[in-house]
Amino acid sequence: MLRDNEKFYLPNLHHFQNDNTFYGSFRGLRFRVKSEQAEDAEGKHWVMETLCWYGDFCLEESDVVAEDRFPMTPEGYEQVLDWLEGQYRAMPERQKPEAPEPTTKS
Repeated sequence: MLRDNEKFYLPNLHHFQNDNTFYGSFRGLRFRVKSEQAEDAEGKHWVMETLCWYGDFCLEESDVVAEDRFPMTPEGYEQVLDWLEGQYRAMPERQKPEAPEPTTKS
């Protein structure tokens, strides 16, 4: 759904590989994807830290409802999109703004 909607935008992987952060929204779902260096048993590596919240306010004025990290790879980028899709589907209906009525010309 998100990938097919012209109102949804997420920069390409190169954006995040250059250590950039992106804030976005889609129908009441707000999200941030940020480059971050993580460390595990295999050593240091770059990930995309992704989190989301609902409503009209900025991150600092809101409650984060979910967050996760994904590898900085083409597969990880697809996982971010899948995760955001899942977060949108899990969003309570009361948080989703009503779609405007379609207009017709007479």
